[in-house]
Amino acid sequence: MSLPFRCRAGVIAGALAASALAAVSPALLPAQPVRTRIVGTVFDSVATQWLGGATVQLVDAANPANVRTAIATANGRFALDSVAAGTYLIGFFHQRLDQLGLEGPLFRVNVATAEPLEVPMATPSAETIITKRCGPGDPDEPTGLYMGFVRSARDQIQVPAARVRAQYAEVTIGPRGVERRSPSRFGSSADDGLFTLCGVPRNAPITARAYAGTDSTGFIELRVPRNGLLVRDLVIGSTSKGTGALRGAITGATGQPLTNARVVLWGASGNGTNTTNGQYTLSELPTGTQMLEARAIGFQPMRVVVDVPAAGEGTADMRLETLVATVDTMRVRGDRVSPLMAEFEKRRRGGFGSFLDENQLAQRSPMFMADIFRTVPGIAIAQGQSAQGRVMMRGATAGGNCAPAVFLNGMSVPVPDGNLDGILNPQEVVGVEVYARTASVPPQFDSRNGCGSIVIWTGVRKARR
Repeated sequence: MSLPFRCRAGVIAGALAASALAAVSPALLPAQPVRTRIVGTVFDSVATQWLGGATVQLVDAANPANVRTAIATANGRFALDSVAAGTYLIGFFHQRLDQLGLEGPLFRVNVATAEPLEVPMATPSAETIITKRCGPGDPDEPTGLYMGFVRSARDQIQVPAARVRAQYAEVTIGPRGVERRSPSRFGSSADDGLFTLCGVPRNAPITARAYAGTDSTGFIELRVPRNGLLVRDLVIGSTSKGTGALRGAITGATGQPLTNARVVLWGASGNGTNTTNGQYTLSELPTGTQMLEARAIGFQPMRVVVDVPAAGEGTADMRLETLVATVDTMRVRGDRVSPLMAEFEKRRRGGFGSFLDENQLAQRSPMFMADIFRTVPGIAIAQGQSAQGRVMMRGATAGGNCAPAVFLNGMSVPVPDGNLDGILNPQEVVGVEVYARTASVPPQFDSRNGCGSIVIWTGVRKARR
């Protein structure tokens, strides 16, 4: 049976079209443009974590106005779809780079095929940054680095030419026995406010302070991490009672509000307060970077570094861990004495000054620091704005009592009003030395203030037998 004419015409036309296409050389057909997908990750090598929120940019090397942008997810992943063939520069931006004082790294990418490209990116490692900032260093000296920006509490603008000091404890055992030093590292902020202090110890605490003119921070405790790179900005402000304010919540390990927890700002007299339903408010504080402490019966004390603004209120919440009782599971004959307490015992045998060891301190059961020093020769407890009392030297000057020099674990800590509760908890004290006469003060604890010295050692007390 023959097909209708109309149908046959359609079949023939289709065959002719197929034959014509087959006759055309593939080289004469228009090439499809190459498009690919660029994916990758952004990693913080210093903190060893993914850098979520980083802004990734891809720039066409032939046409810099052609810019593609992607935002890294929480796990550091990013993707750029439908990227045409060509040569590109890719990099990322993030606040972390600003904190490290680094420019965003750039990487070259060539797109030639449709195969997806994987581009991992990362900040320089801590060791790379330390070497870049400090050089190879002295193998006999600490090789850590403390860096950051100095800013003003009034307007948060970076402050050039500010001085920064970091102090740490160093104990050595040599031919002359146990020696204790308190080396310091000094630096100045550059025009952009960046400071670098090379030669601080790794995995160890330091005491730091920044100052410029009449403005300064408080004395703060920081810990250099194990990788040797500590990054923390310092905010300078008024050192006297000022316009600063803090509020927050103090909770226990399970999140329960702690009533009657004590909250104090180091070095600021009359600023302590108790919590109500776990909430606290502190006002008329020095501004800038300060040290805040919270303590409550049955809980481990906690200290945090805070930035107190010049206007408005800062916030600082703290969660205290439950105090775990130490059980004496084994008795041994004799005690292992640390090098620091060995020095303590050596000075006590010398017969100068007054000494209290941890057994004597435990017998006093001090609630406040002043309770430790009651009845100690040469000490007078003066009443201030708070109930705990101020520790002063009795009759050391013609004008009456005066504030002694205070050394905490060998490092000088200014306490001009004698309020020791502003800097530490009496439950942490394991040894006390009091030198009421300036002539009897050991050289390492002589501040030449004409008012004697108090030396306080802290640590974990041994369980009483």
